[in-house]
Amino acid sequence: MEKDGLKPTCREVHRLVSEGMDRDLTMVERTRMRLHLMVCAACTRFDNQMDTLRKAMRGFPLGGDGDQP
Repeated sequence: MEKDGLKPTCREVHRLVSEGMDRDLTMVERTRMRLHLMVCAACTRFDNQMDTLRKAMRGFPLGGDGDQP
């Protein structure tokens, strides 16, 4: 974490949201992120957008459909 204290910065939360897509966050990371999301509308919006992208990408075929050049 970049800062001591309970509430991480927006930059840290963006990093945690992104890293959370690739790995399980620790309990401390999840807690700090959730606390920040409770008070920051911009980061909550970013988290929701990333979740929407993740769900959309899961709907794409994994290739081999012949549509690619």
